[in-house]
Amino acid sequence: MNIYEELGGQASIAVVVDDFYRRCIADEVLGEWFGSADIAALTVHLNAYLAVALGGPELYSGRSMRNAHAGLGITQEAWDALLARFAESLVSAGVDDELIGTVAAKIGTLRAVIVEAPIRLVQP
Repeated sequence: MNIYEELGGQASIAVVVDDFYRRCIADEVLGEWFGSADIAALTVHLNAYLAVALGGPELYSGRSMRNAHAGLGITQEAWDALLARFAESLVSAGVDDELIGTVAAKIGTLRAVIVEAPIRLVQP
């Protein structure tokens, strides 16, 4: 059984994603990104992306994660908050700790393409 199936398939993932975005909007750090975002569109994309990333059907056909997040100025602090809110949503859905760790490790691989390192000016 793959991660997608262990989570309960698309219906269960949809519940987690809906809860996740509610948490992101309310979050002190993430609210600035999600407060005015088109959550309906983001929900469609994240549901499709997670299906593919976690071993389910190939539903995602959007931009690469790097291109979708380029220029947003996402910080390490925001990334950490995002992972915490996602884990909370998984807990709320009754997912056990071991599976949450597996999902977090899978999603954690995206950090390198989503978090933008601060620009450092080099003095001549």
